[in-house]
This record gives sequence, structure tokens and C-alpha cells, in this order.
Amino acid sequence: MSISTHADLLRIVVRHPQDYAPFGDVVRWEREDEAYPDCSCGCAYATWLEGSLGADWCVCANPASHRAGLLTFEHQGCRAFVPASEMA
Repeated sequence: MSISTHADLLRIVVRHPQDYAPFGDVVRWEREDEAYPDCSCGCAYATWLEGSLGADWCVCANPASHRAGLLTFEHQGCRAFVPASEMA
């Protein structure tokens, strides 16, 4: 099996209830007073894939995240988001 497209990765990505919808049950922007960042917002723990798939896909390296060690689409979301600027 070859994995070379966005669609290929969508078929195998693990989904958890803690992910943002439509991947999980968290309704993003449900409360205006809460932040709902995702990997695409510059998470320090997002380890991006190489090549063109790296524009949208990473592996989470945050031990505090429910997605730790998992292939992650940039908009799946995580409440353990850490801005890259805080790690510099």
C-alpha cells in the first residue's frame, strides 16, 4: 500500500472524541470566550511531515496531548496546544 495523498491519510488517521468536529466531538468555537487553536496555528509540538503532505499533516510530539505520537491533520485540534513562540 502506498500513502501519497491527503485522501490516503484521511483513511488511516486515528480519531478521538476530544478532536474538533468533524474528526471528534468538540464543537470548535462553541464558546466565544475560549481559544480553539489547532496545529496550523503554530503548535510547538507539531512535527510536520516532509513533502507536500507536510503542509497539512504532522505527528504530535506533545506528551500532554491526547494525540501524542499520532498522525494528525492540522485542524483536528488539541486542548494541549502550545504556541511555538513560547518554546523559543
